[in-house]
Amino acid sequence: MNKLQEWKTNLSRRQRVLLLVLVVVVVLALLAATVFRDNAVAMLRWATYSQQDDNFAHNAQANSLFLGLEDDLLICTQTQIQLVSPTGTPRLRETVSMNTPALNASGDYAVVYDVGGQELRVIGGGALVHSLTLTEEESILCASINEDGWVAVTTKISGYKGVVTVYNRDFEAVMTIRLSSRYISDAVVTPDCQGVYLISPGQAEGSFENTLLYYTFSSNEAPTRTLSLGSNVILSSHSASRCWLLGDKSLVILDSSGVIAATYDYDGQYLKMGSLQGDGFATLLLSRSSSGSGGTLVTVAADGTPYGELTLEGQPMALSAQGHDVALLTTGEIITADRKLDGYRTSPNQQGVRNLAVYSDGTVALINSAAVSLYFPFTGERVEPAAPEEEGA
Repeated sequence: MNKLQEWKTNLSRRQRVLLLVLVVVVVLALLAATVFRDNAVAMLRWATYSQQDDNFAHNAQANSLFLGLEDDLLICTQTQIQLVSPTGTPRLRETVSMNTPALNASGDYAVVYDVGGQELRVIGGGALVHSLTLTEEESILCASINEDGWVAVTTKISGYKGVVTVYNRDFEAVMTIRLSSRYISDAVVTPDCQGVYLISPGQAEGSFENTLLYYTFSSNEAPTRTLSLGSNVILSSHSASRCWLLGDKSLVILDSSGVIAATYDYDGQYLKMGSLQGDGFATLLLSRSSSGSGGTLVTVAADGTPYGELTLEGQPMALSAQGHDVALLTTGEIITADRKLDGYRTSPNQQGVRNLAVYSDGTVALINSAAVSLYFPFTGERVEPAAPEEEGA
């Protein structure tokens, strides 16, 4: 008789019953975690905050910026940068003077800057970690940050068409590129912190052409690689595991060595909204019409293939993503889903919500003109994906 059989024999009847009950409870818990894994953390937050006031006022204006930064909400206005918890507890409050605030984020880092101005702030780990004020002879065109906290700042300086400075996590300048022959509209540090991509708009044979210049930090005299992006206008960038470039005609995904790893072409559709904040995926809202309501929501993986697609109705107002979750706001409803888009949850937009942001656990911040409230996706109505039509039906 082996030890297991001997142990079973020595158990009393009561002990065997208790052991059986324990096994059943563990199996049911594992089953529930598998079935409801996309809502489990959000349910925990709901249980934690259900007895608290989950509605708090904000002093943002119509053109203010909102972004879910891990477990907090980042709010950027012309006069203030705020980082607040889901229930409104202040984490950070920084007074600024920015005519046109803009931001870029990756992981738990964000860079906030004044387009055409001189002010820049870096947020990391829930705190202000760096500040930059340029001289009046310089102005910021664009700035981006990777998930390790490295920042690329594109500036306008007299005598040059394009200037890019790269700062490491300690905000030490590790590289400055000054170009007299090319304009630079944006730059993004590679995820491995070994190089930087520069986006250079120009012309080729009388037509608009965007060129991608890849520089390594070990040799900044000339680009290591030069790639054509065609007439694709780059609207935003993101650096996390891969470099993501959101264009008006296609999504471009690059590795850290100056190579285009994948692309996703919009096939003649118009990009109505897009987000690069998802964990390993981009979210696009595409439409055959440049105006009007409705469209197709697509999530694209790092290899350029879609995770999922959803055809939706309604006039879109805001799109947000973080972690594995996506949220879309229309004039009539709030739509939430995971990145696979295999069905979604919907709830009526009855509170005059104008914007939204997704927290890392899938909880959604609903933002109206005066306040922010929490929304838990599992409380919405589940909509299953439509079954494919049979041929000849």
